[in-house]
Amino acid sequence: MKKVFYAGPVMALVVVAGCTAAPMSKPAGTAQPASGPDTCNAAAYQSLIGQDAVVDLSLPDPKRTYRLGDPVTSDFNPARLNIKLDDTDTIIAIDCG
Repeated sequence: MKKVFYAGPVMALVVVAGCTAAPMSKPAGTAQPASGPDTCNAAAYQSLIGQDAVVDLSLPDPKRTYRLGDPVTSDFNPARLNIKLDDTDTIIAIDCG
C-alpha cells in the first residue's frame, strides 16, 4: 500500500502566505514630504503654469517633464524640477521631486 501525505488546509495557508508580497519599507531619511521646503526653487517657475510645454526647455537641469498618467520613476530627487503637462502639452504643475 502506498502512503499518501495529506497536508490539509493549514499547509495550504502557509503556501499561499509565502506567495504574497511583503510591504516594501523605505530607507530612513527618504520620506517625501507632502509640502516640504522648496528645494528645487519651483516657486520661481510657477508663472509658467498655463503655458506651452516648449518653455520648459529653458528650465535648469535636473528636470523631468511628463504628462499625467505617464509612467515615471518613483525616486525622489529634491533638487529636480517636475513639470507636469496635460493632454494638450500645457504646463499644469511645477514642483520638486
